Order: sequence, then structure tokens, then C-alpha cells
Amino acid sequence: MRIAVIGGGIAGLTAAWQLSRQHQVTLFERHAVPGFVASSVTLDGDLAGLRVDVPLRVFYPGYYPTLTRLYAELGVATEPVDYATSFSGADGGLYFRWRNARWGGWSVPYVWPQDLAHPRARRIAAGALRFQRRARAALAAGALNGASIGEFVADERIAPEFVDGLLLPAIATIGTCHTEDARAYPAPVVATYAAAGLARHSVRRACDGADAVAARLLAGIHQVHCQAGVQAVRRSPHGDGSGSVQVQHARGDEAFDHVVFATQANQALALLADATPDETATLSAFRYRALEVVMHRDPSLMPTRRADWSPVNARVCAEHPQPESTIWINRVQPALRDADPIFQTVMPQRAPREDRVIGRARFERPLVDTGNTAALAALQRLHGQPGRRVWWCGSYAEAGVPLLESAVRSAVGVAGCVTRAVGVDPSLHRPT
Repeated sequence: MRIAVIGGGIAGLTAAWQLSRQHQVTLFERHAVPGFVASSVTLDGDLAGLRVDVPLRVFYPGYYPTLTRLYAELGVATEPVDYATSFSGADGGLYFRWRNARWGGWSVPYVWPQDLAHPRARRIAAGALRFQRRARAALAAGALNGASIGEFVADERIAPEFVDGLLLPAIATIGTCHTEDARAYPAPVVATYAAAGLARHSVRRACDGADAVAARLLAGIHQVHCQAGVQAVRRSPHGDGSGSVQVQHARGDEAFDHVVFATQANQALALLADATPDETATLSAFRYRALEVVMHRDPSLMPTRRADWSPVNARVCAEHPQPESTIWINRVQPALRDADPIFQTVMPQRAPREDRVIGRARFERPLVDTGNTAALAALQRLHGQPGRRVWWCGSYAEAGVPLLESAVRSAVGVAGCVTRAVGVDPSLHRPT
């Protein structure tokens, strides 16, 4: 079978790699390199040639089992990193912080007594303990379905200092969304994430970054077209019940037996020239939020006191719709340990000095709310239709926080759908 995969993010690379084991797969990518590494930055000067992932690609095994298995099958070496986090206000002053005690692959977050000197910090810590107890109990009892996290914490009367000072900024930082978007997150999604071992497993990264992951996946793909400029996709049914799918791109038109969209849902809808009403309604139900990531060397975006710097530093201000998160790259990429400070700021509230900027990247991230359950169910119904030849995968296409895990999990699922559609055992294509 000839199969086209459109989009070279982690979902597209994974789907193409899996399907290439049995089929002739062509990957189309609009960037000059696969999207998974298209925004990464190459440093210069004394660090010439060293690459930094943009955005930073980290994971922890408890919430990323499919990604963890994929890395193991690819032979991608990973290492634990310190992901301790500080929370500061508009004045740059620290108001809460947790640190990590790590032993091998295990990690235990803790708070120093001096970090609890202020009453606000103590109320945040107490709220965190109450939230963990109540959320775990409600999740186990199946009592969270249909509720947003904002509704849950209000009903449980969780301390506002914790909710506004830590919980919502943390969700917004992980999901790269606005604070009110975070408040609308489904309570089961947040509770499941919190219960999946974040307090036990170390955050990890691929030792050689996203480039190593992309290289291994690309090595197994039949054909890769970068700067492909896909313009439209349309189905061409034949009278005998068979069919093909036409992909119109910068180099001409090609016919494929199946096409997998590994793009955002809104981008897939724009490319699918003959979308049915059901496809249009389903893909339109997924919403996105634009965001910016800036690589720079400006320490003014960090907490005011150098002693308060953590690997991850959140700035939470009521006058901004989203928290600002600045990652101290030197603390999470060992090759930069002794270099001058380098930072990656996500959803910046302030602009770093232009002469300190290394690079900028802009993305759109899927939003998650209680309406996503219906949209995901509709997507699964589409995938279950007999004779289907067009498919979708991406971080938006699986339940949970839209991260690398959901992207890879959806790619594995779609590869299984395609292989079943053409009569091949899908178990042959799953990471083990």
C-alpha cells in the first residue's frame, strides 16, 4: 500500500515509522526539516554546533508510557533532569518553591522549611496536600466525570492561594495555555496527571535531544519530502468500490491508498478539500491557543534573587492572562552546565532584551475542556467507518494533556487503524 503522512512532528514521524514496516510511506513536511526539530536552536560561539530543543522535550515515565516504550525500541538513551520549580510574582519575588531529591530514576519533591516562612507559602502547601487527597479519592470513586478542575476545587473549598498561586499556573504551564483555559480543564485529566507518578519518577530527556529521536524515526521511513507545500487532499472513488486519495503538493499531484493527517485538526480541515459534514464538525470542535517560545540570555526574566533561580521559573501576575515560564537550560542540559546562562521562556509576559535573543518560535497548542470527550468520541467514530482512507493523529487526538505522550499514542492508534483496514495484524506495528 502507498500511504502518505502529512506532518513531521512526533505524531507524524511515529505513524510513518510504524507504517513503513509493511507499506511504502511518504512523509510530507512543510518545513525544511521535520517539524519535531524545526524550531530547535543551534548555538554559536564557544558552544558552536550544540543544539537546544525548542520547545524543551522532557517527559516522565509515569504519564508517558507509550513514549517511553518508543524511545526504548528506538534505542534512544535518556537521562534524568532536575525540574524543580519556583513561583514568583510581578515584582520578581519568590512566593513558593519546590525542589527535587533524586536517586537514579526516582524523584521526591520537597519544600525547605525556610521556603515556608511566609503564611502564603504555608497555605499553598496545605492546599496542595488537601487537593492531592481529595482529587485522588474522587478519581478513584469516579466522582470527577463532567466536572472542570475549577468546579472541583470550588466545590471542595480548596485554598485559593493554592489554586491561583500553584495549581492553575502549573496546569497552564504544562498545557501551555491561559489561566482561564487551565480552569476549564477536565478534573479527571488533572487528577490523572497528578496521580501518575510525578512525585516519584524523575523528569527525563533524550540525552542527544529531539534530533536523535527524529533521526532514528526518519531512518525507517521510505520517503521524506521536506518543504513539500501540501496544498490540498481529496478522495477519488472508483466505480469498483476501491479508491485513492490525491495529495496536491508543490511538486505535483500523487495518488495514495491512504492519507494520515499528523497536523493540527484545524490545519487538516483546511487541507481536506472534500471534507464531509461529520468530518468538518469533528475537526472544528478542537480549539487552539497561540503561544511564543523565546530562547535568550536575559536574566531579567528570572526571579530577582539569583539564589531563587530554579530549573523552571513561573511568573504569575493577575494582570496577564497566562503565567510566564522560564527554563534555565543550563540546569536541564548537562553539556551547558558550565556555560553562561541560557534561558527558554514560554508564553512571555515581558520581552527580553533584543540583543540577548537567540531565537523565537511560535506554535498553536490544543485546548482541553469538558467538551473534548465528545469531540474525541466523534473522531473515533470517523476512524471506525468502513472504507475509510483518511485518518488523523496528533496530541489533540487522545484524551489527557496534549503532550508528546498523547501524540505518540494517537499515532500508534492510527497506525493500528490503517493496518486493520488493509488486513495486516496491527500488533506488528506497536512499540514493545
